[in-house]
Amino acid sequence: MRAMLLCQLVALLLGSSVQLGAELQAYQTLRERVMKAELTASLGGNLWLSSDEEKANSILMNAKRAEIAEGVKNPEKYAPAMHFFHGRQYARQSEVFRIIQKMPKGAFLHGHNTAMVSSKWIIQNLTTTNNLYTCRDINGVLIFTYKANDTMCHSEEQNVCTERINAEDRNQYERQLEKHINLYTAKPETLLVDRKKLWQRFENIFTTVDRLYKYQPTYCLYHKRLLEELCEDNIIYAEIRASLSPLYDDHNRTYSALDVANELERITEEFKAKHHDFVGLKLIYAKRNQASEAQMAERLKTFKQLHAAKPNFIIGFDMIGNEDSGDSISKFLNEFSDMPSTANFFFHAGETNWHGRSSWNMMDAILLNTKRIGHAFALPKHPQLWSTIKKRNIAIEVSPLSNQVLGYLWDLRNHPATFMIAENFPIVISADDPGVWGAKGLSYDFYYAFMAMAPAEADLRFLKQLALNSIKYSVLTAQERRKINRVFQKKWREFIANMLNPKFN
Repeated sequence: MRAMLLCQLVALLLGSSVQLGAELQAYQTLRERVMKAELTASLGGNLWLSSDEEKANSILMNAKRAEIAEGVKNPEKYAPAMHFFHGRQYARQSEVFRIIQKMPKGAFLHGHNTAMVSSKWIIQNLTTTNNLYTCRDINGVLIFTYKANDTMCHSEEQNVCTERINAEDRNQYERQLEKHINLYTAKPETLLVDRKKLWQRFENIFTTVDRLYKYQPTYCLYHKRLLEELCEDNIIYAEIRASLSPLYDDHNRTYSALDVANELERITEEFKAKHHDFVGLKLIYAKRNQASEAQMAERLKTFKQLHAAKPNFIIGFDMIGNEDSGDSISKFLNEFSDMPSTANFFFHAGETNWHGRSSWNMMDAILLNTKRIGHAFALPKHPQLWSTIKKRNIAIEVSPLSNQVLGYLWDLRNHPATFMIAENFPIVISADDPGVWGAKGLSYDFYYAFMAMAPAEADLRFLKQLALNSIKYSVLTAQERRKINRVFQKKWREFIANMLNPKFN
């Protein structure tokens, strides 16, 4: 339909027999039809809204238009066009952001468990025990450890409680400690000079917290908070990547991967018992994308055992890490060829600026029947691949702020997902590692997707479609799907009613 309208527009412009006034009127009419056709064909464009939703939409769009107008006038304060580290302070003041925070967002489908909780909460709540130490590893990276004389330490160990007590300014001490687990910098442009160093700094964070989370009591407290932060951001379900590395406790017990999965399942069930609208959490077993074929075969053997024991909790497999420096999916085709029919792949693929090389991971992900694809940042460069993805309805997990903070682009208005949104691709918006850059849940990523990546005219339909997509592309049993749809519809009605309440804030 869009092609036909464009042809009509061209024919009109080339015609010479129409009077100027009539021609301009016809031009304006056709122009409006083309714009409407574009919007209707984009993500959420065909969604029907009830009369109450239309009223709520008017409130939302008044706020959006006012924010865009102010952004045109004062671009230096327009958060959607800024790097998140610069724009976050302005996003927090946004009426649109406030509305999005209160909106039910459905499911969180792309996140790495040890990078999802707010860094400030971690420092204030998980570093207060008297048996926690810091030291430097062989590369000079600060690490937390509960073990005296830890073999990873290549410097003198410092007791965190003692250092906190002796600090002249406790808050300043905690801020300094937090810098080791958060990428924030006042000058993010300096991070983009060398993306290799940026990625190294990012991966150092996981080195810093690795031993902190291998202590079972801390691991459990952390994941309880993870669920709380999801609920606080109006998220009702999650599928998260986790490595299920061994844990230990005060009784010298070592927890196997299955034991760790049992702990997470127990925490989730206890949380659901207190939060009846939270539908649940499931795991994607995720391992590094650097390995020999034998090592990958061993990882897949472990996954198969875990999946056999908990087929509805450990639902799939993924490889994680920098695609540009890691091994390609194709290296492990033999190992990936023998997967249980009930298991799924959820491959990271196309998280790169390259056209070719690592971007071909997307092709292998498709050929291996991946359930969803993480990032697919390079997808618009591969027409055969994006055509296939759309036909086969393979969902793309888009994490806008992750792509920006990790240096793939600066201005999110230029994000490749703008093309996917315009073409109504099966996408979901997620947050990847929100705790590492000072975000929380999905609200910031939804805000940037709505204000920077969607058309300026995109409205409540777009936001609702994102939430519906997250549910649609979740891995759920029929019973779970009925529940999540019921819970979401209830929460959505409440959200709309609250928006129409004059006291909504």
